[in-house]
Amino acid sequence: MYYNSAKSFLISFLVSFFTSVIVCVVFFFVIPMVGTSADVVIPELLGSTTEQARVIGESRGLLLIVGGEEENENVAENLVCRQTPLPGSVVRNRSTITVFISKGSSQIVLPDFKGQGLIETTIRLSELGLKIGEVKSEENSTIDKDKIIATIPESGTKVKKGDVITVVLSRGRELAEVPRLIGKSLSTAKRIIEDNGFVVGRVSWEVSTEYNVGIIMRHSPRAGKMAKGGSKINLVVATVLE
Repeated sequence: MYYNSAKSFLISFLVSFFTSVIVCVVFFFVIPMVGTSADVVIPELLGSTTEQARVIGESRGLLLIVGGEEENENVAENLVCRQTPLPGSVVRNRSTITVFISKGSSQIVLPDFKGQGLIETTIRLSELGLKIGEVKSEENSTIDKDKIIATIPESGTKVKKGDVITVVLSRGRELAEVPRLIGKSLSTAKRIIEDNGFVVGRVSWEVSTEYNVGIIMRHSPRAGKMAKGGSKINLVVATVLE
């Protein structure tokens, strides 16, 4: 009887002991591992500031690392433009997310500087991170002297910071001497006018006994006078009574 009681006690003791050991193992080792290895879905951080991204990550048990800066045409400066792992990825709790911050786009749409002065254009180009290169000039009848006619590349073109921009300045309308046309035929006079950078103006006809039909009798401005390129020269052509 005593032997059976002792045996029952020993069995009960051993069952209780091993049960306690199993419970302790589960409590101290298994439960913490389950708690720390829970799966987390990576959130979308693109377009967030660094601080916003950090708060979003920490709220899900994730750690944020800034991997650096890079140029990006689609994301504004100082915002997250790339992340790894990608949004929607499933990772372990306390995993890290590496984000990259946008420096903005290096491309600039070149403004229209037409009609502006060289100094203000140079300042504006510098503000945009561009450099002024060769300065050319050409005659122009519509843009004032020393004002910008155009740029190379032309306005509206996408350029990168650091690019060199060529500007073309207006010399205005240069003065030229009006050629002598009296005694020339009308067709010849027209050709001479155009070759000298002028424009044929009003053509009128007058009866003359001195000049043959179709010959220039007078013109204005008169020969030898200085006039702006592109100016009109009016002609008076000889004719006869019918």
